[in-house]
Amino acid sequence: MAQTTLVIAHRGASRAAPENTVPAIEQAVENGVDLIALDVQGSKDHVPLVIADSKLERTTNGAGKVGQLTAKEIQALDAGSWFNAKFKGTAVPTLAEALKAAGKKSRVLLNLPDLRSSPDLAKAIAKDLKGAGNPAESLLAFTDSESLKGFREQAPDFGYLLVLGEKIEGWVMVEKARALGLKAIRPFRSQVTSDLVRAAHAKNQQVFAHFADEESEMRDLIAMHVDGIVTGRPERLKEVLKETKA
Repeated sequence: MAQTTLVIAHRGASRAAPENTVPAIEQAVENGVDLIALDVQGSKDHVPLVIADSKLERTTNGAGKVGQLTAKEIQALDAGSWFNAKFKGTAVPTLAEALKAAGKKSRVLLNLPDLRSSPDLAKAIAKDLKGAGNPAESLLAFTDSESLKGFREQAPDFGYLLVLGEKIEGWVMVEKARALGLKAIRPFRSQVTSDLVRAAHAKNQQVFAHFADEESEMRDLIAMHVDGIVTGRPERLKEVLKETKA
């Protein structure tokens, strides 16, 4: 059976539009990606927002922490001009808005914060995801196992990933995933080896590599038989995959 490598758009098509915004998501959908990797943070009033950083400075014209402002205040900010003037006025989307933009054509891979001390935010995320369609089509990534286990108790139908630090050896990730009953891991590109992929596959785990924008990196990962690649250039990855299969 031919290898299938999933195309996972990093924060949407983040080389073509400002990351984690509706234009980036829409461009990724237009590119025909398999998954869209997005980041979630909670506002002061516990609204799930799609933004990578806990602080506002890098990707908006605001300042301070996301959790110190209401969703309305954050959505009034400009989240597009930093990338290109033509995106001036682009807002930080709510999770519900992002899921609507992704639609039914592309699944989502959400990077979620530690939710152990934010039960209201956890409930809001679960509600938005369940309202968007089939929970089994979504993948949720956590950086700590306790937060993952806590959220999975209230939303058992989703797919889950545990993401460990870049300095952690790959086999640790495989074993932790096995202990948690997870079907996928998301190692950093520097952690991916042929041995890691074989070990994960032997335990029925998919390997989603994070991430690759250069063609040489994409080809190396494809040669190692990863199951998916997170990239800011999904249109180029699709081309490389076609060339690889030719």
